[in-house]
Amino acid sequence: MAGEIDTQEVITDLLPSLHSDSRAHLNFWSEADLIQWIDEALKRLARTAMLFVERDTSTATAAGTATYPLPARHLASLHISYGSSPLRPAAMVELEARDEGFQNTIGAPDHWYEDKLGMATVGVAPVPPDSAVTLAIIMSCVPPEVDAAKVNTLVQAPAPLKGYLAFSVLGEAYGRESETEQPDLAKHCRARVQLYEQILQRYYGPGL
Repeated sequence: MAGEIDTQEVITDLLPSLHSDSRAHLNFWSEADLIQWIDEALKRLARTAMLFVERDTSTATAAGTATYPLPARHLASLHISYGSSPLRPAAMVELEARDEGFQNTIGAPDHWYEDKLGMATVGVAPVPPDSAVTLAIIMSCVPPEVDAAKVNTLVQAPAPLKGYLAFSVLGEAYGRESETEQPDLAKHCRARVQLYEQILQRYYGPGL
């Protein structure tokens, strides 16, 4: 994906709208609050639109092992390959019809399947005979966490996403119950957020 956003720049640009000239002078919210709201907005958007797509190569096969944990930030698998060989997606019922013992049959994998019972695993069939073959997973995912430690401040995303993050933060800040609460302003910001999400859904496709 082209483009990169520094979430610290988003916060800096927001300071005047939050009645502050610096992070040290944020009287009604903390910098940690702003970072948390940015992180929550990115995670929400990742599930709303297929904006964040990565190729993960951290999974390697073990001989005789059919299933493997999915990457931590995984939302949906779009394509999987076994080494340099692309695999076809398949439902469990399809694989059972072909071979009732597909989870134990050894051979060169030609299909992949995912656990649908909340185990967050991906399986390949037939079962790999070799170890250390890369399972490359192209996936829709959430971006790396943006946290108060500021370890990950850069987000691979198009520049217009800065506006989405800004309105998300303002909606949360002025929607919080406090002496600074402004329900009308918060409502306006959240409406803008929804508009961004609708546009991004149409452009990148809905989340899976």
